[in-house]
Amino acid sequence: MKIVIDPFDRKSIENAIKQVNRYRKEFEAKEKEFVRRLGELGVSVASSIYGMSDYDGVNDVQVTMQQNGKNVTVIAFGETVGFIEFGTGVRYPEWDNSGMEYTPPKHGTYGEGRGKSPHGWFFKMSEGAAAIHTYGNPPAEAMRTARDTMVERVIQIAREVWK
Repeated sequence: MKIVIDPFDRKSIENAIKQVNRYRKEFEAKEKEFVRRLGELGVSVASSIYGMSDYDGVNDVQVTMQQNGKNVTVIAFGETVGFIEFGTGVRYPEWDNSGMEYTPPKHGTYGEGRGKSPHGWFFKMSEGAAAIHTYGNPPAEAMRTARDTMVERVIQIAREVWK
């Protein structure tokens, strides 16, 4: 954007101010579109991973996003989020929290500690239902992967929005 101003011409200065204000509004709209697109990417990636995750129970995870102007938050919710995201059972590796602020509980420490058994354990989905045998599940790392994908695509999406 190039703005030419004649410092001795009031109309020229007023026109320059209008151009700058128009540019600011366009830029703010593009900022909102940029973060919306990043958020939608995060929701898509996390939803896909949660949907394909290995979990013996009922996978009730849903992923959504909340946008507030130039900020977007990708949110996973459901009773099984923690089990699927971080994994369970001693047969599976612990969630790698390197570079992260959060450290999940060690596998096998939740509840009555049944996940410590190398032979697996049984659980019931509901009262009267048949018991299900499980060894737990590997960590899905859906939210971490969503974050990493968003970071990888920042420049590409920015170029598309501000083309």
